Amino acid sequence: MSKKMDKFLNPKKNMDEDVEETTRKIAPAMVMPNFGPMPFMSIPSSTQMPAAGFGASINTAPMKASLQGPSVQTKSDNMFVWDLSSAPVLPEFHPLEQTAVFVPNVSPSTIAARISSVLRDRSIEAHYINDKAKVKCVTAEGVDFRIRLYRGRNQYSHGIIVEVQRRFGSSLVFHSDTQAILDAAQGKTAAPPSVMTSMNNLPEVSDEEYATDDDDDFPMPSADSSLAMVSKMLSLPGFDSQYLGLQTLSSLVDPEKLSLSTARAIATKLLRSDSEVGLKVFGHIVSRKPEDESAMTLRNMSLNILANAMKACGVVPEFLREPLRPVLLDDLREAEKHPNTAVLSARCMEYFIRGDTDTMELNEAFEIAREVGEARHANLMKQAEKCISAIR
Repeated sequence: MSKKMDKFLNPKKNMDEDVEETTRKIAPAMVMPNFGPMPFMSIPSSTQMPAAGFGASINTAPMKASLQGPSVQTKSDNMFVWDLSSAPVLPEFHPLEQTAVFVPNVSPSTIAARISSVLRDRSIEAHYINDKAKVKCVTAEGVDFRIRLYRGRNQYSHGIIVEVQRRFGSSLVFHSDTQAILDAAQGKTAAPPSVMTSMNNLPEVSDEEYATDDDDDFPMPSADSSLAMVSKMLSLPGFDSQYLGLQTLSSLVDPEKLSLSTARAIATKLLRSDSEVGLKVFGHIVSRKPEDESAMTLRNMSLNILANAMKACGVVPEFLREPLRPVLLDDLREAEKHPNTAVLSARCMEYFIRGDTDTMELNEAFEIAREVGEARHANLMKQAEKCISAIR
């Protein structure tokens, strides 16, 4: 496969290689969030900061961040803290995002600790890179973004700049995630995580309310027709078509977004052994390629579909139990590498508990996930505790 074709099939693969990120690479999304007004740089000075940087006459050579100790360390209360002793100077002519703030007279280590705390509370997967003072983040909704710390230049050398850059994906709650991160960096009290409730979803319409005299001319969409539409999307090559197809299917089997009866009807068809769409979803799940970010994105979407489908049906098809069980347990055991994936696998495993022949093995995997969640991912901790309680 040529490099050109590989980039087409895997648009995320070349988004964050070992190169300096000086441009914005935001992939197209189905829904573009409206950020609204946000502070560009809240600087306690009457002098306005130039948009290109903090002055143009100083040396722009970056200050290497110290690597004293690991990127993440453990406190006595088992919560991870980002241990960052210094940050590089803001490069000259670096175009800062509007989602950036200036924090005066505060050390990088203090700001870093605040950021790691809010990322845990909001269940955002984070990978810390000390030598670049950067955090690679992925939200539960699949939004890929970066947090970077810079030391100011010239008259702003007394503070740290915190910048958030969205790289891929969109979410209705990403604006609040960004605001919480910037607030926490400044020492403000961050807003609690947003909860997607039924108020955020379309109103349910019962079969009786939907029925009209023209039902013979306009029949209600069936589960078969819905899955046929998704099947056409998944039959096309390329990441975008697979992403769109799985995104559509995720809503179709989610009882929080559609009525329970509709979600259950589609989920029942999806979980049959002869379902073409179901087999493609299961194929993404059993194919674990942690080094391929595009494949991981599709796999996480498939795990979310499986969890929602089993929630709607309340059962685990027997033909799935044997092939999926060891794969999901591996996700739980490797929760520290990919906590978002572990949450989704734990949601699936919740339905495997009933009728399982080795609950001790399940409990050990959930305990590993719980410890990781306690340290760095609140939702993982809650889901693992829920599963452990179900075993006991």
